[in-house]
Amino acid sequence: MIEWHRHQHSWSLSQFLHGEQGALLVASQLVSCAPTFNAKLYAASQTFDEARHVEVFNRYIQRKIGFMYPISRSLKALLDKILTDPRWDLKFIGMQIIIEGLALAAFNSVKNNTQDTVLKHIVGYVIRDEARHVTFGVNYLEEYVKTLTDAEREERAPFAFEACVVMRERLIPTDVYRQFGWPVEEATAISTGGAERQKFRNLIFARVVPNLKRIGLLTPGVRPKFEALGLLAFESLPDDAYTNWEELAKPLELGREGQRRSRVEGESA
Repeated sequence: MIEWHRHQHSWSLSQFLHGEQGALLVASQLVSCAPTFNAKLYAASQTFDEARHVEVFNRYIQRKIGFMYPISRSLKALLDKILTDPRWDLKFIGMQIIIEGLALAAFNSVKNNTQDTVLKHIVGYVIRDEARHVTFGVNYLEEYVKTLTDAEREERAPFAFEACVVMRERLIPTDVYRQFGWPVEEATAISTGGAERQKFRNLIFARVVPNLKRIGLLTPGVRPKFEALGLLAFESLPDDAYTNWEELAKPLELGREGQRRSRVEGESA
């Protein structure tokens, strides 16, 4: 059981790393293809942020765990779509709203549950960056989507929905099942079966669905599809259009002893 949790932990953090690598590439693309000067400047700053995230997750995995897993097929498929699509707004939707929004939920879960002070410290800082990224994406896309026709919105909404479907599959560690020699289909059915497990998988969309509604992509055409997944229950929750800058400016609540322990653990890793 201990070895299973070790591999599960490595797989989860490896997907964080690969997601940050994808975000780095998409942000660098947006520097050149975003339509306004301010958007280009923000994409440049986000590229800098994502480069830090890639470095810190890579170091943590290498030093604290010792091995990593490859990118999951579902995450790779979504990143490939975002990276190869020439339309800048789909890059924004896929990265700022879907991937970054889900990452925020996942990072907060890790921060609240991990007993590792170093990891708690890492994700605490990453959350600050990601919160800014999502807020910018929500506000920028809200203004842009308002300029689209109903037909153009209905054209983009399915992309957001399909991205959500793909990211739900990202939560299933099939590579770990294979590592332990378990039948993938049977293990997947067990891990995703039951109302409570489905509810847990859906909870990470509590940030994404309100943001899609805010920017105008929870359209009549896709609402039934979101309803079928049980995700419309989140549409009235607070969105990420506003950021508490004072809260983000506060130091992490580790305390002196926690900071000392984090520093020592990091040096000895």
